[in-house]
Amino acid sequence: MNSLPTDPAADFLRRLAAVEVRLRDLSRKRLEGRTDPDPASGESWDASQIWAHLADFVPYWISQVERVLAADSPDPVPFGRARANADHTAAIEHDRHQGPSALWHDAKEDLSDLRALLGDISDRAWQTKGVHPTRGVITVHQLIEELLIGHLELHATQLEGLRAG
Repeated sequence: MNSLPTDPAADFLRRLAAVEVRLRDLSRKRLEGRTDPDPASGESWDASQIWAHLADFVPYWISQVERVLAADSPDPVPFGRARANADHTAAIEHDRHQGPSALWHDAKEDLSDLRALLGDISDRAWQTKGVHPTRGVITVHQLIEELLIGHLELHATQLEGLRAG
């Protein structure tokens, strides 16, 4: 079993605040180029795709954390979607034309929702388990680490790696 920080919510909230500042600053820049290819899929994205992805995944994964927690089941609760999910890819394609400032505006509200969620998770609930279609059984702590906080940090780093136009 994974060892959790003494206060997982405080750790995640600290990291969320830091990545939020990075993303806010990046939303004000015109970024050009493409990311390095993803090792698993070979995909390479431009800034508009990354911003659209951020606008899509944060509320989606918040809803999935809430789903796992609401089930309050001793057995892992099914949650999530695979990377190639049609709704996910369609949302990125549709929203990528909105521009970073509009997408950042929406993302800020989603990050506020994430902040509230993190503050509401009980000590026991961090170890609640869900089962993802490709990742298998993971805890709420892992879900938040891998699919929300770490995911935000990864995409902020990708945006920082693009050229300013």
